[in-house]
Amino acid sequence: MKMKRLWGRIHLWIGLAIGIPFFLIALSGAIYSWQPEISAIIYQQHVSAQDQPFVSVSELRATMQSEFPKGDFRTAFFKDQTHTAEVLLYVPGTYYIAFLNPYTAELVHLQDMKRGWLNYLKLLHRELLLGPKGKQVVHWVTLLSLLMMASGIVLWWPVNKIGRRKRFFIKWGVSPRRLNYDIHNVLGFYASWIVLFIALTGVFWGFESVRDGLKWMTGETKIQYDIAESIPPTSEIDRDHFILLDSLAFSYKQAFPDKFIRVSNPHGEKEPIRVTVVDPSLLLYRTDHYYHDRYAGQQLEGHFEYDLQQETSSYHRLNSYVYDIHFGTILGFPGRLLACLASLIFASLPITGFFIWWSKGR
Repeated sequence: MKMKRLWGRIHLWIGLAIGIPFFLIALSGAIYSWQPEISAIIYQQHVSAQDQPFVSVSELRATMQSEFPKGDFRTAFFKDQTHTAEVLLYVPGTYYIAFLNPYTAELVHLQDMKRGWLNYLKLLHRELLLGPKGKQVVHWVTLLSLLMMASGIVLWWPVNKIGRRKRFFIKWGVSPRRLNYDIHNVLGFYASWIVLFIALTGVFWGFESVRDGLKWMTGETKIQYDIAESIPPTSEIDRDHFILLDSLAFSYKQAFPDKFIRVSNPHGEKEPIRVTVVDPSLLLYRTDHYYHDRYAGQQLEGHFEYDLQQETSSYHRLNSYVYDIHFGTILGFPGRLLACLASLIFASLPITGFFIWWSKGR
């Protein structure tokens, strides 16, 4: 009983210390888990499917040169027949994403990625809108939440079979104080087994020492990667390399008709064209990267850090899984729904927990 009382103290003081930021992180994360669906609505990403091929990268560029000439064209992203094409543009100090009709190259929506409530929601989740210091707060709150979950499970654990039956279900028709206790206790227990993975993946991102440790364990520190580089021609070439981008975008869309295709616009003299083949489910561990010489167009061969998934290192494969687990996308729609519901439950725990503490007159 003394140990359980100690765990109770740990649970109480951690809960009181991180309650408010934890509530904000969990609630914003639950909402942001639906970012693809929210973006599709507010950025007008849906279009009517047409029985014709997509426009070229050059046509997308021509639209943006007319509509937004100060934007530096970085990538073109073609999705499926019912979604807009996306162009990433750099402007000193920020990035814009232009959403264009993939059949006509007409500009549908232009979004500054450092503005808008969806961006602020992301920043609330990642750094509590406090910048780099807020990001550190989020990392430590996430780490402490693991200890809070562990202590919560210890407190939940029944001492006998009679108590066990009462811990799995909420008892309705009782006093508000008892109902609040059951909601905190029972829902917190079930949600812990989902939020545990969300928090662990958050710790992976938040602490460089964790990533360094995994790099050492997986042998990542011993791997020597090739650098994908274009070979500058010996003579001057008077040719618009967007013609090559058009050809690559078309050929990859033909080769992978059920995938999303992103084509980069190289800026450096030796920078290659990077073609990213993305699964429609947006799973990172199913994303492949190809590199082409920006002058001749041939595919570059080598052992690159970001490559085909079947050829990537154990560390980078693990990193892909971390991203997909954190958002629940690794299990598709059911996984995202579970991650959202568990996060909402955890957002409620500081509130119900506070009332448990307050009702005891402490």
